[in-house]
Amino acid sequence: MQKRNPDSPTKKKRYPFLPTLLFVITFYLVQLYQYNLTAFFIVLGLLGSIPLSWYGWKQLRIAEQRISSAREIEGMNHHQFKLLLIPLFQKQGYSVTRIKHSNDQGVHLIVRKRGTKAIVHAKLSQTEVQAKVVRELNHLKGQYKANQVIVVTNHQFTKEAQQYATASKTILMGYDTLDAMIQVFMKKKKHHRFIERVRSAWLD
Repeated sequence: MQKRNPDSPTKKKRYPFLPTLLFVITFYLVQLYQYNLTAFFIVLGLLGSIPLSWYGWKQLRIAEQRISSAREIEGMNHHQFKLLLIPLFQKQGYSVTRIKHSNDQGVHLIVRKRGTKAIVHAKLSQTEVQAKVVRELNHLKGQYKANQVIVVTNHQFTKEAQQYATASKTILMGYDTLDAMIQVFMKKKKHHRFIERVRSAWLD
């Protein structure tokens, strides 16, 4: 049996306050359950949404860190691709709402800018996007009370899809547009990091 060297540093716990925090939360939840059942379930639902929000934020950070050009998107899964579009649209001045329970064929984001409300479909594909995708998205425009449809893909669109988009005034964002958006995002991100480093050096 190997003995531990008493002089070697002990590994510190990552979250030493967590047991105390869980005890306090549990204690107050029990008190709330006895006092007001409705309020108990509301608070419980809010607490349950915290891990989900944290997971979504973590996935978004992973997607941001992995990407520097459109070519690297091929290593992502569909969920990460959808999350990646959020900061890209935000850098373009859009406010973004994510549709949490959408399938691969539906609306993934709702973006707003200067009075325009658009539904966004993120198409991670290995082949050209067909006109059927663009057509189905336009049929959903009225359901979301949107006046614009945007389809984003890491590939290109067929000629038929481009013709339908022109007729329906749908915005198509293919590989080149997506790559340009990523470059703008990365440039601003690097600029922000540089400013933070200057501030840190100045304060130090």
